[in-house]
Amino acid sequence: MFEIGSTLREARVRRKVTLQQAEDDTKIRVKYIQAMENEDFDLMPSPAYVKGFLRTYSEYLGLDPVVMLQEYRSRFEPDEEHEPFGGHSALGKPRAHRRRNTVAFVAVICLLLVGVLYVLGRGGGENNGGQGQVPPVTPSLTPSVTPSVTPSVTPPAAMLTVRVVADRGDCWLEARKASAAGTLLYMSTLAQGQARTFRTRGASLYLRLGVPAYVSIKVSGLQSYRPAELLSASYRVTRKGVVKL
Repeated sequence: MFEIGSTLREARVRRKVTLQQAEDDTKIRVKYIQAMENEDFDLMPSPAYVKGFLRTYSEYLGLDPVVMLQEYRSRFEPDEEHEPFGGHSALGKPRAHRRRNTVAFVAVICLLLVGVLYVLGRGGGENNGGQGQVPPVTPSLTPSVTPSVTPSVTPPAAMLTVRVVADRGDCWLEARKASAAGTLLYMSTLAQGQARTFRTRGASLYLRLGVPAYVSIKVSGLQSYRPAELLSASYRVTRKGVVKL
């Protein structure tokens, strides 16, 4: 989790952009820009305005609008509430399933009762001096055998070392394990001259860069990779190299 407001403010200050200049460039009023940088989203007319302003302002500052919107939804949009007795509640389908099970159970009980009454009726008609009683039936139990499972031992994965250097300018960086939905390792702006090193035993590393051409990516044992894209882009890094997604 990261702070939306501080990330926006830091990116604007690094680019030496004043609030008035940001308003002129984005057509977003200064009070709404300040509301976003202070995370006072209640000052916005509606959540729809918040999302639109966040997308526009993030792109203007060279940040990833998708990440910003995901963070806003996870922290500020309420989860969908379920009515405890509504037709589409989380328990709606299991309740219908239980009704079917109950009907089936009652049907089985009825059949058993009919069978018992039938057997008792026959036994009463054939009873001569105590004969014709129905002997108790003892069900046979067959023990279940659980096959033994020999656990397989998986050797640990080799370490992947990746170093990202902002050697040509400021660049916003997001790093996650394996994919865009993986564990978050880092999310912030690398100032020019700064570098971050990531080490993971996963098969790959997911990187999303605000201005890819401003950085170089070094994978352990390989030559440095320098992206050419000037717009935000995503990359998968493995021990074989860097691939643009």
